[in-house]
Amino acid sequence: MRWLRRTAARLALLAGIALVVPSGSVHPTTINLTTIGTAKAVDAGDGVVWVLALGSEAAAGDDVMAGLTDAIQLVGVNLDTGRALAIGLPRDLYVEMSNGSARLNTALRDEGPEGVAREVDELLGIEADVVLVTGFEGFLSMMGAVGDVQVDSPTAFTSEDGDVRVQRGRNTFDADQSLSYARTRDTLPDGSDFERVANHQRLLLGTLERLRSVEDEPGFMEGVALSAIGGLQTDMSPSEVYRLVQALTTVEPGRTEGCIITGTFAVVGGADVVLPDLAQARAVGDDARGDARLQGGCRDEG
Repeated sequence: MRWLRRTAARLALLAGIALVVPSGSVHPTTINLTTIGTAKAVDAGDGVVWVLALGSEAAAGDDVMAGLTDAIQLVGVNLDTGRALAIGLPRDLYVEMSNGSARLNTALRDEGPEGVAREVDELLGIEADVVLVTGFEGFLSMMGAVGDVQVDSPTAFTSEDGDVRVQRGRNTFDADQSLSYARTRDTLPDGSDFERVANHQRLLLGTLERLRSVEDEPGFMEGVALSAIGGLQTDMSPSEVYRLVQALTTVEPGRTEGCIITGTFAVVGGADVVLPDLAQARAVGDDARGDARLQGGCRDEG
């Protein structure tokens, strides 16, 4: 019966999207989905789908596309195996953009989702199929529908806003606590972007585990879907969004990997930046491109 409940939930999602997408301009955009190129992997239903997930600093009521990006994760889902890989990119990576070198977190604001995808492709050699952008409002809405998530932390710290005391080991976060956890950098043990990106991946895994644990509850997946589509803006058709959601729900939490692109801290023009380890980035991209799997590891020992 599990397959029947999943199918019913996805059909409800598809119906909801069909109703909402045509009138999406009526609602403030809190989530944006943009296809890159032909997005063949989404249409084919097999192989690997690459989703570039961006967390915009845009506050409630602001355009999510106009904010800087604190969270940048390229997530690959292998539809044939149920495996997934998240490649984390620190916001301060210093990259060459169309108007000169700048930190990667400015790419969405200055070049749009296609520009961010292009920069990531040049760095890793992996072209995203879809770019997903969400701001604070969209994040809180979706996480509120998902419910409390459990996150394992290797260290103890207090969030920058002082609202969350993270303990070493297992933690349970609600939506507001998840946002505080995800935004914290300065009060982390090393205060680095690398630590924050790792926390983003831990939160993603906790969210996936939560979704998989309750996906068979009647009405649960429909509620999560409806929390997202009220402010959704996309160039995807309802059937394409349906196939994308279907793809993401095939991931097995125990078959996920995470990797963070590292680099060297530097100061350029008075701004703190990270000069990316280009050899690591290209090796990781070459390894993962075809199957969303790192058989050679993350290559971050240096």
